[in-house]
Amino acid sequence: MRAVVTTLLTILLAVGCGSDGPTGPETPGPANGTMSARIDGTQWTASTITPGITGGISAIGGSDGTRTLAFAWVEAGTGTYQIGTAVGFNGNLTIAGGIWVANGSAGDGTLVVTTRTSDRIAGTFSFVMTAGSGGASGTRTVSQGTFDITF
Repeated sequence: MRAVVTTLLTILLAVGCGSDGPTGPETPGPANGTMSARIDGTQWTASTITPGITGGISAIGGSDGTRTLAFAWVEAGTGTYQIGTAVGFNGNLTIAGGIWVANGSAGDGTLVVTTRTSDRIAGTFSFVMTAGSGGASGTRTVSQGTFDITF
């Protein structure tokens, strides 16, 4: 199961790293919802959001063109998911090719799904991510994360 969740998360990261097009006040937000957080204390808002909901596994990826944040979990509806105790729950942050991770063996994270319907998922998230690959070093803190996505 962990391999399936990791594969889905990797696909979301790859999709989220593409070009987001022009930005500025005239550019509307993502068509399918909102996703934002504070990354190391700096406000971050996704301009592109990619949900992946399939076979009981949910994944959400967001990018602002510079930073891509994605997380995936084996879904059991609304409730709290904690890294290390929730099956398959993990997260990745990519900045300039460096990848920071939170999974069952590194980092920490919490996801709270507050709304789950057949076409909408919303909640909050936070992570402490450790360096994974691509020249990443140290830790990254993701706090005050929120998402509200339709699919």
